[in-house]
Amino acid sequence: MKKFTVTLFTLVTMAILLSVSLLSWYSTNSRNATLTDNLAKLKEEYSTLQQMYYWLLGNYSSLEWNYTRVLMEPPSIVPNPGGTGTENESYLDRLEALQNLYNSLRIKYDKVMANYNELRTLTDQRLMRGNVAKFIVPSDPAVLSLVYNITGKRGNVTDPNVMWKDIKSIYDWVDNNIKYREDGLYPILPYDITDVKTKGLRQTNQMIQYPNETLALGMGDCEDIAVLLTSIIRAYFFDGNSSYRYTVECIWITGSTAGHVAVQVPFTQGKLVILDPIRDYFSHDTLGQIALNSASTEIYNWMNIWRPSLGNDIHVYRVFSDYMDQFFDTTNDYLEWMYQR
Repeated sequence: MKKFTVTLFTLVTMAILLSVSLLSWYSTNSRNATLTDNLAKLKEEYSTLQQMYYWLLGNYSSLEWNYTRVLMEPPSIVPNPGGTGTENESYLDRLEALQNLYNSLRIKYDKVMANYNELRTLTDQRLMRGNVAKFIVPSDPAVLSLVYNITGKRGNVTDPNVMWKDIKSIYDWVDNNIKYREDGLYPILPYDITDVKTKGLRQTNQMIQYPNETLALGMGDCEDIAVLLTSIIRAYFFDGNSSYRYTVECIWITGSTAGHVAVQVPFTQGKLVILDPIRDYFSHDTLGQIALNSASTEIYNWMNIWRPSLGNDIHVYRVFSDYMDQFFDTTNDYLEWMYQR
């Protein structure tokens, strides 16, 4: 009887584990399907814009040729515009009709190009080429709700020990609840749309998500997780008077082989805290608690962790948040900037 009970318990346990695995697999497939659908829609919109562009370009070229031909006809054929004869009126009517058609096509062409440029601006932002400040959103309802759920408050506290404890709780939540995964393919729209015809449409597996997207998916790569963590801590530091007690920023390092994004919390006198859930790293003291370190010491301690995978030429490339965006040629440039803040 005891053996039967143990066997039954084992079978029930295996069934539960199998059900959990199937649910997790189904959830992941659903999220991947959503991303695939979004990419397909974007490709379809791009294809429509491209076809309309080529159609307008063809009409525009034909009209321009006809217009030029009329202007270049021999004087014996083209009458004096000041004349009043029937032949003059026929030529002038034709010229006016061509001019009106040209203006109409030009308006349509400009509209298509404006739509394309707007679409390219949006994709460039996703590729972190343009304004990335808009991805740091401490006022997002999903972010604000998460701050309260994790800490029970926002950071209007005066005790540093309480503050660092809360920040560690935020860091742990992100580390434990957001899974790392590589991005899917995302199109790179060329600045000259005709390049697609000659060079084809390129794609990349590096793009950035908004914090609410990362929260909904429960996964993202390094810049997605860094943007989410920065937004949450920024929301925590809000003092209730339309200002923030401390600055929080994404820090981007790059080398010959790849790049990486984490979070930095800078303080006066060149002090710094770095938070990097991807490598389970945070600035700490000898007791393993979050602690401020000098920027020059901390930045090299952290970069040394990534040197084997990013290359020996690793350096700080960019620091950005919802209030700033700064580029650097070298890590020394970054440190000079940090100590002058």
